[in-house]
Amino acid sequence: MQPENVMKNDMKLIMENWRRASIHEDVNNPETWGELSQKIMLTIAAERWPRIGKSIAKFGFKLLTGAAKQAMGAIDQLEDVLDIIPDELQQKLESGVEGAVEQLAQLSRTKGGRIGAFVVDDLMGMDDSLTKNLAGFSVLNIDDEYEKLIRPDLLKSWAKNIIRNAKNEPPDDPLPDLNQKLEDDLQDLTGAHPDKDKGDVRP
Repeated sequence: MQPENVMKNDMKLIMENWRRASIHEDVNNPETWGELSQKIMLTIAAERWPRIGKSIAKFGFKLLTGAAKQAMGAIDQLEDVLDIIPDELQQKLESGVEGAVEQLAQLSRTKGGRIGAFVVDDLMGMDDSLTKNLAGFSVLNIDDEYEKLIRPDLLKSWAKNIIRNAKNEPPDDPLPDLNQKLEDDLQDLTGAHPDKDKGDVRP
């Protein structure tokens, strides 16, 4: 093989590896804010701009179907997250320009906290049946039983704080288990820690 052909093949391999890296390998089962953001954005973008479907498939990304798609459909005005995409990139996606999907993947990852804050509000209050066993969604859903037990005003105030903090979360930070966080925060608020306290903590 001629040296120039070897170089071309090497460059092609490098570019292919870069493209695959732009969509994180765990985006199908997101554990971080950035991965969840990519999963949501790529799914919505594929519906808006069908021409990018084949490009997305090259990376092994699976578009949401069944229960996952139903859960996303229950998020109010979810398509609004596409507004963060610059007009120039939207035009590339519309035309199916090569490299546009990679740009979108990188952009959506960096906006992980912002997109996460947009969806977490609806996910927290969603019926458990819609998010059960769904990677990236179930951990952000508050158990229906907790919603029945906790005063609505307290839960609403707590949820606002979660949303506010989510906006500033780095893309590589893990998604929180909100049920566990709610338990921890309630224990701190009441001063009762059943897993640590000895004996009867009541007055």
